[in-house]
Amino acid sequence: MSPHYTDPTVPVYNCKGRLQAELIKSFLEAQNIPTILSGEALGSIYGFTEGGLGLVQVLVNKADELKARELLLAMQDGAFENEQLAACPTGCEILGPQSKSLDDESLDERKKVLFLCATNTSLSQFAEAIVNNDCWEKWVAFSAGIQPGAEVHPLVMGVLEENGIFHQGEPKPVGEFENALFDLVITLDESARQACPAWLDSSKREYIGFDDPSTAKGTKAEPLPAFHRAFSLIRATIPHVLENFRSD
Repeated sequence: MSPHYTDPTVPVYNCKGRLQAELIKSFLEAQNIPTILSGEALGSIYGFTEGGLGLVQVLVNKADELKARELLLAMQDGAFENEQLAACPTGCEILGPQSKSLDDESLDERKKVLFLCATNTSLSQFAEAIVNNDCWEKWVAFSAGIQPGAEVHPLVMGVLEENGIFHQGEPKPVGEFENALFDLVITLDESARQACPAWLDSSKREYIGFDDPSTAKGTKAEPLPAFHRAFSLIRATIPHVLENFRSD
């Protein structure tokens, strides 16, 4: 019988690669906690990088979240050292897509980039998700809007899912980041370029403009090609910019 998963499921562990994810899944299911891996149908929600590595999330029913977290923390503390998963790495904090590895200090040195667009519902959400998927070893991405909308555009989430990218973004005002420090700020449309707050260091700003797919005409799925095009352009451009970024 297939295990039953309620709606919603929640992420409780980020794994470096499919193998570790399968080990964590087996561990939780041995403790009678139904478990799924993010993007199972697509191979890996965070995408595989060179060498077959990538981040895969372990998800459980919301009702099992507390128990799963307690078991995983106990596992990290060695409570199950005599069991099958003794050799499993400590992995990542149980905090979501921007978690840091507990046993890899190099991830603490990742650079931070903030993406801005007018509403934080499409362009900057694409950029944030792509960087946290494709460039996660060197960069942590955030996004915000000058006048944020109510929700991430549904077609953005659909395109990301089609490409195997997990994202839990929500529109945020740029003011939420007033006290944060970024290595780079990238504005993605003319509105954000013009209205970028003065407190964001101008020496660290770049403007890389894209057409906003949310302005495409049509109803329901008719604007979808515009979203695919924006995604493809951002994915082809932004990681290259970050790869060649040199801070002073």
